[in-house]
Amino acid sequence: MPTLYLIPTPLGERDFTALFPKFNGEIINTIDAFVVENLREARRFLKKTGYEKDFDNVDFQELNEHTKVINFKDFLKPALEGRDMGLLSDAGTPCVADPGGKVVAEAHQLGIKVVPLVGPNSIILSLMASGLNGQNFAFNGYLPVEQDKRERQLAFCESLMLKNGQTQIFIETPYRNNHLMDSIMKVCQPSTRVCVAVDVATDTEEIRTQTVAKWRKTTFNFHKRPAIFMIGR
Repeated sequence: MPTLYLIPTPLGERDFTALFPKFNGEIINTIDAFVVENLREARRFLKKTGYEKDFDNVDFQELNEHTKVINFKDFLKPALEGRDMGLLSDAGTPCVADPGGKVVAEAHQLGIKVVPLVGPNSIILSLMASGLNGQNFAFNGYLPVEQDKRERQLAFCESLMLKNGQTQIFIETPYRNNHLMDSIMKVCQPSTRVCVAVDVATDTEEIRTQTVAKWRKTTFNFHKRPAIFMIGR
């Protein structure tokens, strides 16, 4: 049975071997067909793993926000021909806040085996380090860009957190990080705890959890740094 392997990639430039299980490299070296978010980054990653195949003999298909997709089945033609495939995100775990999930859904429909490999996920790593509720949490992805809609959504998420103790997790485009943080400071109650995790799994990683009241007295600047935001109690 052909298999679609979901292959995590490093989140930054920290020691590659620390975040890359040897088993993953062994699997990758058996694959000659990949769905990738960015061709250049994918080739760079594969070289780091010690990938032994000639790229001229490897099938690469790009899937990102610019890809015009008519049928996700087309991405899986190698698997339908009986070949194992790999799916790569630019950074971290595929299919979480990532377009690859639609390829995986199609693979299940076609009876293609799907195997997730172990690797770094900034959302889970941040939750682990936050001190917030890891038994009950929700990942909300990106909040609305418009300030009024973003703040209404934040207020709603905080109400869920206050009612159920459910940690609420968000991400943002790095150049809008400070806008999101400003909205959290404006909307959320002083006692709500906020965790910001920036540059996770890199040498410049910072993870801090404190109340809104304390954050309001703190100078912060997360502009253009990959970040995870969480609110909890």
